[in-house]
Amino acid sequence: MTSNKIIFYIYFILSLCLNAQTLDWENPHIFNINKEDPHATLIPYSSLDKALKTERFSSEFLKVLNDNWKFNWVEKPADRPLDFYKESFDDTKWKTIPVPSNWQLKGYGRPIYLNIPYPFEKNPPFIQHNYNPVGSYRYEFTVPNNWNEKEIFINFDGVESAFYLWINGNKVGYSQDSRTPAEFKITKFLKPGKNLLAVGVYRWSDGSYLECQDFWRLSGIFRNVYLFSTPKVHIRAFKVVTDLNENYTDANLEITTKLFNYGTKKSENDRIQISLYDRNNKIVQNEVLTTQKSTLLHPNDEAVIYLKSKIENPLKWSAEEPNLYTLILKLFDKQNKVTEYLSSKVGFREVEMKNGQLLLNGKPILFKGVDRHEHDPITGHFVTEASMIQDIKLMKQYNINSVRTSHYP
Repeated sequence: MTSNKIIFYIYFILSLCLNAQTLDWENPHIFNINKEDPHATLIPYSSLDKALKTERFSSEFLKVLNDNWKFNWVEKPADRPLDFYKESFDDTKWKTIPVPSNWQLKGYGRPIYLNIPYPFEKNPPFIQHNYNPVGSYRYEFTVPNNWNEKEIFINFDGVESAFYLWINGNKVGYSQDSRTPAEFKITKFLKPGKNLLAVGVYRWSDGSYLECQDFWRLSGIFRNVYLFSTPKVHIRAFKVVTDLNENYTDANLEITTKLFNYGTKKSENDRIQISLYDRNNKIVQNEVLTTQKSTLLHPNDEAVIYLKSKIENPLKWSAEEPNLYTLILKLFDKQNKVTEYLSSKVGFREVEMKNGQLLLNGKPILFKGVDRHEHDPITGHFVTEASMIQDIKLMKQYNINSVRTSHYP
């Protein structure tokens, strides 16, 4: 038998094994179910003034769900409460756990520190069933009254390592990838008054084989959880590129946006307007930079819109002078009414290699960097904004100008 035939038969047998596998958290072909596509961080605002502040957690279209949630913990999947996601389930005897947090730091299981070795029996893509703790969470919430007629999403900034989501007893979806946001559209599952959120978190999944790194191994819902709402026609994603000219003076501001129609009716003549504001909230060049109408959008349809404008001699960004502008995106409907404000901080810089020398805005730069884990000595992988700012201040005091986010976002 030739080596090619042997390889074929091995691949065939492995494929049969994987296809027979029904557990999502042991199936490398499944790493999300019904999860929204990744996109830039964005939250709609109700006015230009609020958008200019770029404080997304103060937006009236965002509701933070960080709180004490009902919690149950078991050592293996077979012992988990199977019906815990149902509205009729009795959780009165359950304790509570703060979200976000790592459950090992709240008395459930033990933290594990390892470098390269796996903290479980190695048999990819499978995970041991005799010890793979599962945390079951329940939480009740209400939807703000001014979110009627809007599309509503739930966002988990970090959950380790895999989880299922239910709303009011309905299965919404599944996600792996502990360090990137998991976002789900939940509009159709919601009801007036109280709503039940249920989450089942598995400590390890087949994704844990890829997340084996030199750090503390902790689990749970360890970053922010929040709802946010958008108009039915929504700027779903955008990408910003700042390209300096050869003299590093003027720049092209290039913006690619994705406009999505979540409604049941077609939408046409929606218009996106782009403005750039300086640190004093003064509009740059005293004019709207770019404006463009979208194509016809049918329900569940998406349009990609490309916008470009020249910016004369913007302040440049560097570690020593971190000049930033505020980019404002406005979405107008066919009645010329603003239906959405989005904002983002933007810096103008050019990083390149010339003659073996790394340059920033045409000037040589020496990286004085460190690796940084997202870790707090008290709260584990739940790191507050205040703690992040303190880290930055300490690094600046030691002339550090670059950080490697090892080994994850």
